[in-house]
Amino acid sequence: MAFEGLSEKLQGAFKKLTGKGKISEQNIKDAMRDVRMALLEADVNYTVVKDFIKQVTERSIGEKVISTLNPGQQFIKIVNEELTKLMGGSVAKLTWSPSVPTIYMLCGLQGAGKTTMAGKLALNLLKQNKKPLLAACDIYRPAAISQLQIVGRQVGVPVFEKGTQDPVKTAKEAVEYARYYGQDVLIIDTAGRLHVDEELMEELRRMKEAVHPQEILLVVDAMTGQDAVNVAKSFNDLLNIDGVIVTKLDGDARGGAALSVRAVTGKPIKFAGVG
Repeated sequence: MAFEGLSEKLQGAFKKLTGKGKISEQNIKDAMRDVRMALLEADVNYTVVKDFIKQVTERSIGEKVISTLNPGQQFIKIVNEELTKLMGGSVAKLTWSPSVPTIYMLCGLQGAGKTTMAGKLALNLLKQNKKPLLAACDIYRPAAISQLQIVGRQVGVPVFEKGTQDPVKTAKEAVEYARYYGQDVLIIDTAGRLHVDEELMEELRRMKEAVHPQEILLVVDAMTGQDAVNVAKSFNDLLNIDGVIVTKLDGDARGGAALSVRAVTGKPIKFAGVG
């Protein structure tokens, strides 16, 4: 699972300080060197790591950790607090629109797991006594609509699709359909796209303007690594995303993508899943 590798390496760094009656500023700097390497090896973005190390070091020395009764434990506490802050501090929940339907628009790179996650999100909402509707707005990937229909049947949620017509038009019609038939949540599954593809990115901007989603959620593959930062920044700059969904957390023991995206965008992790 994600963060297993990072946790093991951090524990190794902490062992050098745990149990010591006295430590020096040099001890702290040596430990921070190990923490830095652990974060970099976990694929956390270099700039994020640099800022994190600076913050922890300043706090550790500023709070006079070296003069406390248990300096090693105090240092670990600071690292844990700063890691928690990096991840957002608390679990972020989806927000709701005052009018029906509440619209969630999923976006991200191809292969990030948007379609599967759309189904999981719909099932989660179904269990909360909501009436979700899935909208098939990926007209580019072969069999994308069929895949969403299969996912919809598996979780017991209807799918709105209009074939290969303009996805923005399909999204608008899906909103009207949801409103007419009393579906209180609409989840829009958009096509995966590279953040450097100006035409497809513009399509997302048009869709946002057309349907005014309550939340735009960026779906990020946990194994994306360093490039997750560039992806997240590009999508956020264009769409001002509201949150991040991290997928395939069982496929990577590093977890750097999640830490990096949260730190760079400042947007909360809203949902996470495996597979």
